[in-house]
Amino acid sequence: MVAAPFIVIIDAQALMGVLTLEMVSTLRAYIAGESLWSKGQHQAIYFLDRFVDTAEPQYIARYEQALASPMGDRAARLALERSPPDLAAAHEGFLRAGNHPQDIPGLIWMFRYFSWFSYMDAAIARWQAAETMVLTLDELKTRIVDGKALLDDPAVRAEWKAQIAELEEKITPLTREFSDSLGDGTRFVQVALAIGNIALAALFVALTLWRLNRFVEQRRAIERELERQALHDMLTGLPNRSALERQAEQVMAREPSQHALIFLDLDQFKVVNDTNGHAAGDRLLCRVAEALPLQLRPADMLVRLGGDEFAVLLVDCSATEAGDIAERLRDATQNLGFLWQGQAFTTSASIGLVHFSTRDMGLTQAMQAADLACYMAKEKGRNRVHQFTTDDADMVERAGQMGWVQRLHRALERDRFVLHAQTIMPVRGDAGPAHVEILLRLMDDAGNLVPPGSFIPAAERFGLMPLLDRWVVRNTLTLLARHQRQAGRPLPAVCGINLSGTSINDPNFLPFLREMFAQTGISPASICFEITETSAIANLEAAGRFIAALRAMGSSFALDDFGAGMSSFSYLKRLPVDYLKIDGSFVRDMLNDRSDRAMVEMINHIGHVMGMQTVAEFVESPQILGALRSIGVDYAQGYAIGRPEPFDPAMLWRGAPAEPEPLRSVG
Repeated sequence: MVAAPFIVIIDAQALMGVLTLEMVSTLRAYIAGESLWSKGQHQAIYFLDRFVDTAEPQYIARYEQALASPMGDRAARLALERSPPDLAAAHEGFLRAGNHPQDIPGLIWMFRYFSWFSYMDAAIARWQAAETMVLTLDELKTRIVDGKALLDDPAVRAEWKAQIAELEEKITPLTREFSDSLGDGTRFVQVALAIGNIALAALFVALTLWRLNRFVEQRRAIERELERQALHDMLTGLPNRSALERQAEQVMAREPSQHALIFLDLDQFKVVNDTNGHAAGDRLLCRVAEALPLQLRPADMLVRLGGDEFAVLLVDCSATEAGDIAERLRDATQNLGFLWQGQAFTTSASIGLVHFSTRDMGLTQAMQAADLACYMAKEKGRNRVHQFTTDDADMVERAGQMGWVQRLHRALERDRFVLHAQTIMPVRGDAGPAHVEILLRLMDDAGNLVPPGSFIPAAERFGLMPLLDRWVVRNTLTLLARHQRQAGRPLPAVCGINLSGTSINDPNFLPFLREMFAQTGISPASICFEITETSAIANLEAAGRFIAALRAMGSSFALDDFGAGMSSFSYLKRLPVDYLKIDGSFVRDMLNDRSDRAMVEMINHIGHVMGMQTVAEFVESPQILGALRSIGVDYAQGYAIGRPEPFDPAMLWRGAPAEPEPLRSVG
């Protein structure tokens, strides 16, 4: 029976704790609900005021969304005040108001059994008073929407705005008083319950003191183990990236000295995983973790960064010695002799090395440099050591392109791309309607437009072109659809959209195009997709299937930059394109170079024989335009026709002049 008082204390403490948690969590739920309730009222007032200013229907929709919370709370309150209370309707009302489903039973429980409580009673009174204002606001909204035509009258608009402002002045203090009542009640309950808990805790202290020291020791042991796990790789037992960063910071905080950092990436590690499973891959990583330390000095630190990547920090190490260690690591990996279930695997590593001084390079820069050097080792054939140098042209180009990858991802997230367009005009009267080609620009952080030549190479190299192509298609079709609805008739001209070879070979891109045409209502016949000669030849069979599928839907195709690549006409039979765009390098100098003119004439003739229309690019003078007309080229594109400009679908309805204007100064 000695334990009986302690059991009673524990039970009482548990019950008090449960009650405390229930009361406090429910009051906090009311406070959270009040925040939604108050925010909804003020947002509704704001959006109604914006509708009066702009008459844009979207603000009425957002008004209704905002008012859902206070109206849901009103429905819940009325349901609970019925006799008997309609608990299902109250639950539904609180749910519509945006309250978390787990909080709703507590909200109902407190309203039913503690509405007599002075603080709760005061809060409910403010609640009811604010609802009266909300209902008045909703009646005003109905009058405003019904009288939308009167919004053009400044006097009426001013009167409605004044009524909205008056309601806001009445609602604001009520919501503040409601919040204050809940806050006062919460503090009172917390104090009362705290006193009860303290009283029980005082009785319990004596029983728990003797357990305290043991608990502290156990906690310290757990913290030590957690810290060890946080700084070590669970598979190999090696230190991890966090341990490397911590050690490097300590080393670099000393007097300036020479250090080196090595990044090691196993070559063809995926082959082991794919052919024999992850168990084999894990065993190989453990073998590497066992073999590499044998090539290091006692002070060196080997870590596993993740996957098949390792790093080594060489403290107080000369450039020559660092190079020797890197070569020993490469050689040790190559001679590992890994066997798995009787099958031998060849192992090797691509190694990046950076030698640096704490004066001229920080830890972040050193890790980036080592990672970049490791990538260059892979690009140059694998199973080699590549040392970072600031004057390495390949590495400078690679670093620049890697920087563009981050910028492009950020630009996609922030929607920083801009559509431009350039007119393509018929040279001959029977060629057909004018076209426009959609062009992509990037707006940098300073608001300057970046031409595609600056970022497209990086996007192509790192597989980002499908994302850019999807952005262009989605935004172009959306703009066209919006303007088509406003104009009330189909597009009168054809829009050209460039596609990369990566998108053509992407099995998910064709379904994406079908979905975008269906969503926007734009006819596929209004779009001409442009693909380059080189991207089409790279996978002729896939390109042919892709073109055939979209042409079956009604779209047309143009083969861009024709003549700049392999310049072979034989594959044209397998590419059912509608337009052949003559590369501008031939057009630009065709007046002065007979061979260039001959190329233009030949491409134009072959295109016509194969049933294609021809488009000349880089038409920069009226004289070139006249020569193209005499040759019989169908369309022209260039500064003599029009410069690229921000894309406005209205340009499709402007029509084309009978003759292009004379070329102005390009300066």
